[in-house]
Amino acid sequence: MSAATEATRAPGSSSTRGATPSPAVFAVTAVGGLLVSLDVSVANTLMPAIGQDFAGESRAALAWVITGYAIVFAAALVPAGRIADRAGRRRTYVGGLGVFAFGSLVCGVAPNLEVLLAGRFIQGLGAAAASPASLGLLLAACDARHRATYAARWTGAAAVGVCLGPFVGGVFTAAGDWRWAFLVNLPIVAALMVAAPRLLPETPRHPGRRLPDPVGAGMFAAAAAAASLALSETSTWGMTSLRTLGVLGLGVLLSLGFVRRSRRVAAPMLDLTLLRNRRVVAAAVVAACYAAAFFGFLLTFMLFTVEHWQLSLVQAGETVLVPGVVVVVLTTHVGRAVEWLGHRVLLTVGAALMAAALASATTLDGGGFEARWLLIGPVLGMGIGLCYPVLAGAAVHGLAAADLAAATAINQCARQIGAAIGVAAAVGVLGRAPIPDLAHFHAAWLVGAIFCVAAVAAAVLIPHESVDSVHRTASTAPDERAA
Repeated sequence: MSAATEATRAPGSSSTRGATPSPAVFAVTAVGGLLVSLDVSVANTLMPAIGQDFAGESRAALAWVITGYAIVFAAALVPAGRIADRAGRRRTYVGGLGVFAFGSLVCGVAPNLEVLLAGRFIQGLGAAAASPASLGLLLAACDARHRATYAARWTGAAAVGVCLGPFVGGVFTAAGDWRWAFLVNLPIVAALMVAAPRLLPETPRHPGRRLPDPVGAGMFAAAAAAASLALSETSTWGMTSLRTLGVLGLGVLLSLGFVRRSRRVAAPMLDLTLLRNRRVVAAAVVAACYAAAFFGFLLTFMLFTVEHWQLSLVQAGETVLVPGVVVVVLTTHVGRAVEWLGHRVLLTVGAALMAAALASATTLDGGGFEARWLLIGPVLGMGIGLCYPVLAGAAVHGLAAADLAAATAINQCARQIGAAIGVAAAVGVLGRAPIPDLAHFHAAWLVGAIFCVAAVAAAVLIPHESVDSVHRTASTAPDERAA
């Protein structure tokens, strides 16, 4: 082992030859991923309480607490990854956590919705830096044979965060104030920022690599924001009004401009040449549709349980744990199923199960908690658990090492934009009424089921891979997958 390699190792880290990360290394990296994922879903529970504090704000305006985070995360993901290449992943991870903590503080003291949204945007920037860097640091601490296992475990920790978010938000809101759901991040981040330099080895830096085009990233974010705005305001502006069509048209023009610019600049935000690859495109469509269905349902179901089942926020969060437990169990064991069945089968079955569950949810009544949810919830959890951990692998399977980072970025961006579009569409379907009636909730879930059907159609287009090729990719994929 060279002196340079020794110098990059921190106490408590594992050798990358024939070894696995120590429990401390896994904890420091996985908790970061869990925290970022938790704050994606925690906002869904806080929406009723935030609406009460900021009286007079429309549901469409409040929805930007969720969509704004997702859009900024997607737009900043690739630039943050390139910064990690230039500055080192550990430094980027710690810096991203610091930005995330500052955004959490802004959210916790926000006197109005505008400041709260600014805090969420800052959180999105920090999450874009911290989340992929944490996974990269974990995979750099183990050899190729164990990377698939630890990637699945890291994904499982992130899934725990998504599932716990609504419950945690309900607990803090019931105990005192929704602001504590953001402020609790501060001591956790502080502990991670102290532990990371002591336990995590720094990765090699590549200062000569160019940063992605910032203008392109801005156009990408603006296009997604325009689409989200138009969808969320359809109930106010009208589906075919000049304002709705104008904002949608602006989004289309910005999207076309983004594509045109990406083809011309030396360092585009996304390498669009990969869109000629059927696997990359199909996996991105599945990711976007899956996220649109999941996050749209999560928001509307929380509102439904509070407004129609008359549950407390804590009880509403507990109902989400019904599918959440199934998601966590499947996420940590689905890797073996991928090896034997391939990505296409699992994504097709998972999206179909989600479609069936969301369609079945339209039979729920508004008179109080129904035992039927104890049947629908686990089916939804099985669908999510089969899709969530498989999406990234489906996008990069069989690609050359030089294309792994770009394909992963496209897939993650598609997932974040899908989440923003799904929430915006759900808000638009619910309408302007302070308490939407049962038919509006059912319509929103039916839209989610349609997104899942679209995901099934895209999943069957993913090329089939042989068992041997899946084994080979899982065991020998280079560290670039973490980018």
